[in-house]
Amino acid sequence: MMEQWKPVCRIKDVPRQGVRRVQRGLAWQELPGVELSRGEGDQVLALLEGGAKRYAVKLEDGQVLLDLNELRAPASRAEAALAGALSLAPPAV
Repeated sequence: MMEQWKPVCRIKDVPRQGVRRVQRGLAWQELPGVELSRGEGDQVLALLEGGAKRYAVKLEDGQVLLDLNELRAPASRAEAALAGALSLAPPAV
């Protein structure tokens, strides 16, 4: 699957100390977000809240971009099960 980069913020919006949170999924899903942290220079690290999964980051023209396919993919078995259950649900009448 080809990468699809999504701009999520500007590099200057990622604090030098602390993190900036990026939402995953839709607002009603309440999925763990991605935490962006800034290292040396303009290096940005993207981790799932809790640090269990690392996401690819691309920096371009002062923007931080994340791979949309990674953001959409389930980050755990529980998320995968929930996604599967929701996709198999009958349509609402």
